Amino acid sequence: MYRFKIPLLALSLLPFIGNAQITLPTEGENNDNTVVGQNNVERDDWCKYYNYPVAQKKPKYNIAVFTPMFLDSINLANHLTRIPKFMRPGLDFYQGVEIAADTLRKKGYYFDIHVFDSRAKFNSIEKIVASKQLDTMDLIIGNADVNDLKSLAEYARIKEINFISAVSPSAADQEFNPYFTILQPTLQTHVQELHRVLNKKYLEDNVLYLYLDKKSELNALSYFENDDFYPLPGRFQKIEIDGADLDLEKITGLIDTNYNTTIVLGVLSPKLAVELLKKLQPLAKQTHLKVFGMPTMEMISGLNKAELFPDMKIFYSAAFVPENLSPATKFILTQYEEKMGGTPTDLVYKGFESVYFFANMMQRHGVPFNKYIGDNRFGFLTPFKIMPVKEKGVFQFYENKFLYILSFENGIMTYE
Repeated sequence: MYRFKIPLLALSLLPFIGNAQITLPTEGENNDNTVVGQNNVERDDWCKYYNYPVAQKKPKYNIAVFTPMFLDSINLANHLTRIPKFMRPGLDFYQGVEIAADTLRKKGYYFDIHVFDSRAKFNSIEKIVASKQLDTMDLIIGNADVNDLKSLAEYARIKEINFISAVSPSAADQEFNPYFTILQPTLQTHVQELHRVLNKKYLEDNVLYLYLDKKSELNALSYFENDDFYPLPGRFQKIEIDGADLDLEKITGLIDTNYNTTIVLGVLSPKLAVELLKKLQPLAKQTHLKVFGMPTMEMISGLNKAELFPDMKIFYSAAFVPENLSPATKFILTQYEEKMGGTPTDLVYKGFESVYFFANMMQRHGVPFNKYIGDNRFGFLTPFKIMPVKEKGVFQFYENKFLYILSFENGIMTYE
């Protein structure tokens, strides 16, 4: 059976969140005693990353879920027919968690899921982390910002409890944390996947990399130029740009007309990306132009309109494809419509699969399950490819490396 435990104010949301049993979490006292390690416990040495405790199976597991719901920020009695927009992302994540729990319950699994409002005024993440409320958890899942991620990741490392960052791609300044997993691929992973596809399919092209003199964009350029797995294309050139002020004559002069042309648009602003795509449009037909963009291009609406960028093929990478109407996607869509009405956002799917995947991992392998973290048999929507991240050969944390490559040509989307 499942028991959902979220702050008492959430009781006002019962018309929206279904029939889950909700009770108030017990307020714990501050606990300054940290568990640095478990001494005299036999550990499996897996790939020399970390000597984990031998996994143990339990009759029931506890999962803590953090998501921003802002339940004490408004008078919920006045918003029973329409949830404020700023509350939607956190509540959608919760809805995905609930759908996953209902699905697992029908499989006969036993879990207690404790949901915390990470934007509650009366019970902040700092207070929860400093208390004993998380000490009995077998898994922590977070839809959290960078500051909260760091607090939760550090707590997980000290207490030896796996923490899953379900939404943010931030590494949260973790340098060695064998209990931290990022489900949303980092910018480096996105750029390396872009580089892999480009090398595999368009190695002979003129490759022009356009970038801004900004920290994140320079990081992306560095990931492309210093990829350990693939060399730079033979006709690679990089061009620093100043916003949308694009010199087409300069770009044209760098193109060898004996070859097709690929431009890597190394800018993270979706608005700026659209402006630059429009500036590049005149080159599309004459150079058989292809454009590879950063993952933030998924926020551009209108790529599916044939008249927007004709004769230009546009690529970007994404961890999730909402247009993928597979049976699994349709299942969650139907469940959400029954509970909430309308169309689920990607946060519903992320909430679902973060709980569903790792609950199955615990059910099969026990805790901690890290020895088997590369086992992707429980992927419901995304075929996770969770791998260790290393810096100069030293293990840091785990990250899902699986990405789709989406392409738009004359308004038609395909993905692989």
